Amino acid sequence: MPITQLVADPNVVIAGDGPPLVLAHGAGGSVAANFNEVIESMSAHRTLIGIDYPGSGGTPADAASLDLDVLADTLVTTAVDAGFDRFPILGLSLGSAVAVTAAIRHPERVTGLVLTVGFAAADQQIRLVVDTWTTLADIDRIALAKYLVSLGSPAVLAQLDDSSAALAIESTFENYPEGGADQARLAASVDVTGLLAAVDVPTLVVAAGQDRIVLPATTRALAQLIPNAELVKYPDAGHIFTEDEAKRWMHDVTVHLRTHHL
Repeated sequence: MPITQLVADPNVVIAGDGPPLVLAHGAGGSVAANFNEVIESMSAHRTLIGIDYPGSGGTPADAASLDLDVLADTLVTTAVDAGFDRFPILGLSLGSAVAVTAAIRHPERVTGLVLTVGFAAADQQIRLVVDTWTTLADIDRIALAKYLVSLGSPAVLAQLDDSSAALAIESTFENYPEGGADQARLAASVDVTGLLAAVDVPTLVVAAGQDRIVLPATTRALAQLIPNAELVKYPDAGHIFTEDEAKRWMHDVTVHLRTHHL
């Protein structure tokens, strides 16, 4: 499809060497925040390419550019400008919708998808989370940080004592991006259901069994709507993976890419 608008002056992240893997981050995240484990694990044998959405990382805030088509087109253009004609995309949460949009808008470019804790359409759970998120972002950022930490998996929360909980809240507060609320609003508006039957590339969908932002049933439904998608489940994982879960994630991503020669 023709490209009519791109994100102005996006912060571009390129790391590693080898075949490309394009990264689409989640709402309230960034390439560094959401894909640090990916970059550390795969940069020895892959070129990792991503952009920070408006209001994240070094990309100026611009709510008007927070649009799935604009983000998808910018991501694809960035990868092409980096010297790659065809590439798979790894999407996380909102980034899964960006990845699907890119695959449909640019079928000549996108060769495969890995959709992690993604969703076809924002359901009541996502909309309620976003409504609470954006309300707190306007009135009390510390309360917002506490709320976001509280959405962790039960296993992770059970391991936090008062000191480690305070550190988690402080880190969330300090790293919260300027455009986080606007990105969350985009997530709450997502509906790529009508695109999914046309996805015609090898697709791996990763569902987190203890996710309290994108419910596991919501991610499973995404997989069911994509022809021939492979679904893997991490029963104890929340929306943000632990170190051990991230290692399994990297293994599954690597196997998917290798199996399909991506």
